[in-house]
Amino acid sequence: MAKLKGTTFSGKQAFEHLEHLAVTIGPRLTGSAGEHKAARYIAKTFRALGLRTRLQRFPVTTYQSRKCVFEVRDRGKWRRIKCEPVMQTPSTPPRGLTGELHVLESGSAECFSPEMRGKIVLLCGRIDPEDRPKFLSFKPKALVTVEPAIGENPIRVNLRTGKDYGELPMARILHLDGLDIVKRGLGRARLTMINAQRKSHSFNVIGEKPGTDLPEEIVVVCGHYDTSMGISGASDNAGGTALVMELARIFAKEPTKRTLRFIAFAAEETGLNGSCFYANDLAKKDERDKKKKTFKEKTDKTELGRHRLTFNIDVHGYVLGSNTAMFSGTEDVGASVRLLAKEAGRPCNVTKGPMSSDGTSLAAVGVPAVQFARGGGPSAYLHSPLDEIKHLSPGGLAAAGEFAELYLRRYVTAGGAFPFPREIPEDQMKDVKEYFKRLKRPVPGEKGKKKRRAGK
Repeated sequence: MAKLKGTTFSGKQAFEHLEHLAVTIGPRLTGSAGEHKAARYIAKTFRALGLRTRLQRFPVTTYQSRKCVFEVRDRGKWRRIKCEPVMQTPSTPPRGLTGELHVLESGSAECFSPEMRGKIVLLCGRIDPEDRPKFLSFKPKALVTVEPAIGENPIRVNLRTGKDYGELPMARILHLDGLDIVKRGLGRARLTMINAQRKSHSFNVIGEKPGTDLPEEIVVVCGHYDTSMGISGASDNAGGTALVMELARIFAKEPTKRTLRFIAFAAEETGLNGSCFYANDLAKKDERDKKKKTFKEKTDKTELGRHRLTFNIDVHGYVLGSNTAMFSGTEDVGASVRLLAKEAGRPCNVTKGPMSSDGTSLAAVGVPAVQFARGGGPSAYLHSPLDEIKHLSPGGLAAAGEFAELYLRRYVTAGGAFPFPREIPEDQMKDVKEYFKRLKRPVPGEKGKKKRRAGK
């Protein structure tokens, strides 16, 4: 692919950052030593570029799976089936939970019945959040989910969502193993899980380049650097973080009209915790500053009010792939991406709505967001051990990074008046709030809520 005119993005340098995060450091679970090591690496890079760098620390809960064994009774003997725990699931008794299997071919509420009571449920599919209370009302003993696809079929590292599943132990198995159990009519199983959790902390890494003409206008360029439990997270999101770091190198060397705030968010995979903390911190300062007697509503702006745009980068690096973007804001926000993609000859599928990523946290406090990603065949491996660097390349990073550079240069660092208002339309704000409510999580910036625990 020919290099975009006027860009200096280096896929090679970005790939070096990706390799360091995904291979040299490896797994970067929320609050873990790996995540802390990555934070230090990113902060060191930002400082070396001359950015005003700081670490924003916040409390989290981190997790460890010490044992996860799923067995089925086969011809009078217990046979082990490869399995993985669902993150944040409670432990079983030391000897495990033994019971009859109850197969659900769908997670739809009409499939639930009293026959599930006291049994280990084997589910092919997922249960929507609104149906989970009904599922639990039948008091199953445990839930084992079958991966939906065959192919080169990894077991995804999944999260519990809030407290939707109560204290139900949960694990996942491969599709072919689930198929074998059902076809052969194996009727008895045992699940043994020993999980641990402890309080820890994470760091949002912030590097800032002050603007020259309009320093009061802040644009956040961000991506999360943490991973799900025990995986390298090469595309999700060492790739996105690498793009942020390479964009920081480019713009650190040249004047920018507006202030660029590069942020590597932590703890995204356990519930957007890093970006929620950042957004809530801005909202608290906003409320406090507006109460000051010296604050003039018509002329003064709080730090939150100075935030004009979030450009969030999540899942990148695929050799064969295509760029996509989701936006929160007026239609002009989407148009700014769509028109530049046409002009640059870099196709980008642009849609409206909240994405399950960090830009949504800032949209909740009124900051328009462009959430930029790259889809491709290996995206089927997200949140699994197969999200590896072998599927990625410097060229895949450059295909996205050059477009991101061009977008930021045109509309942010060199542009005159900002091309769209600082506004989230009412219908979109409703969708953003619904996103958090579906996860049973407080909406960032909203008052009157109990303090949220870290993690989903």
